[in-house]
Amino acid sequence: MVYGCGSIAGSLIGGRLADRLGAKCTAGASLAGLGVCFLLLLLALRAGELVDLAVGLSAAVAQLFFPAQQSGLANDFPVRRGTVLAFNNSALFLGISLGSVVGGEADALGSFDMTLIVCAIIALTGYVINWIVVPEPTGRGQRPRA
Repeated sequence: MVYGCGSIAGSLIGGRLADRLGAKCTAGASLAGLGVCFLLLLLALRAGELVDLAVGLSAAVAQLFFPAQQSGLANDFPVRRGTVLAFNNSALFLGISLGSVVGGEADALGSFDMTLIVCAIIALTGYVINWIVVPEPTGRGQRPRA
């Protein structure tokens, strides 16, 4: 229940942040935050304290990403928006499958702690890739520069 509530909150907040701050910024914040949340979850599990809060926060931060990504794709491909978003949804499920394989291997070779560490590294790598590859926004959704 905590994970589900965090996911709903993250999706709603992610859409608003993408509109206000831009897709790149919101996606980057989600990826960096998720990496940190995985490490916080690791600490919470080891301590046996605040596990529910860590799970809910991780879910909320993770779900910031998808609305931002969809917004960015819709803006980048306005003529083929439906097709691009359909491919994006398929890629989401492919990513979930690959994540399950990687997580299962990390657990088999190490432990659930190792899985969380590997996931944190993947999320932080995603942040770096997002920062390098995704172009800066132009126009709507762009944060004013000071």
